[in-house]
Amino acid sequence: MWDLKGTPLAVLTGHQLPVNSANFSPKGQRIVTASSDKTARVWNVKGTQIAVLRGHQDRVNSASFDPDGQRIVTASDDNTERVWDLKGTPLDVLTVHQDRVNSASFSPDGQRIVTVSSKTARVWDLKGTPLAVLTGHQGIVNSARFSPDGQHIVTASVDKTARVWDVKGTPLAVLTGHQDIVNSASFGPKGQSIVTASVDKTARVWDVKGTPLAVLTGHQDIVNSASFSPKGQRIVTASDDNTARMWDVKGTPLAVLTEHQDIVNSASFSLKGQRILTASEDNTARVWRVGGLDDLLTRGCDWLKDYLVSHPEELKKLPVCQ
Repeated sequence: MWDLKGTPLAVLTGHQLPVNSANFSPKGQRIVTASSDKTARVWNVKGTQIAVLRGHQDRVNSASFDPDGQRIVTASDDNTERVWDLKGTPLDVLTVHQDRVNSASFSPDGQRIVTVSSKTARVWDLKGTPLAVLTGHQGIVNSARFSPDGQHIVTASVDKTARVWDVKGTPLAVLTGHQDIVNSASFGPKGQSIVTASVDKTARVWDVKGTPLAVLTGHQDIVNSASFSPKGQRIVTASDDNTARMWDVKGTPLAVLTEHQDIVNSASFSLKGQRILTASEDNTARVWRVGGLDDLLTRGCDWLKDYLVSHPEELKKLPVCQ
């Protein structure tokens, strides 16, 4: 754990194999980690271990808190997901999946869980009762996310599509247009828009009916993640081309974050949208300050200056740069 100046605050030691995820509780008072050593662990912010969640028979891929911070859900290669209290007491085991469970997360109201395994995603209640099976993808499902109101789910798949569903598993829209695997899909803060990231080197913005709104082009390699800022006005993407990039929702590039020396696996905004956190295979994470909108637009237009000179027709599409 670190402060925003990069000062190390605590080292969480105890896992015997790689740590696959680490997440804060909603109030930031605890941390839960998931490991290939078949356990998840709960810590306080001083790095003191509070509980060990034992029971999985294979690596634990993810662990996260519910919105109240009182329960934890874990997903494992043992084909199960499990719900625990903060002391590590198992509350439920969800066992219907026929393959490893890649991720599990709570709905915003904490009353449902969505899990991802193989070509399906599933919705459960807190007693472990399956509520819906989201079937239709023709390839492995990489991610599943609830909308902010908890009434819809968006999934991203190896089959080059993302799909929107209601919580009963009814398919509502298929987002087609990517030319390769869709690595991630997530809703904007109001739940009316979606951003996807793809191996085809682009990110795309859609409405919830599947209508394409913008294509974010500029990365020179796979786009690993894409997410909205808290107010939904900007998007940050992370790529195998060693950069993260910031855009407006119309696809106008605003900034290129270029200090990493290797693949950037993820990028996300802080809760107030004033900073960006990136994580890279160059063994570093970095914190970036987000300038004001006018400053960002100026930098974006300057970055495009040479391109717009040789493509004046594109300048007509970017009135902000005029």
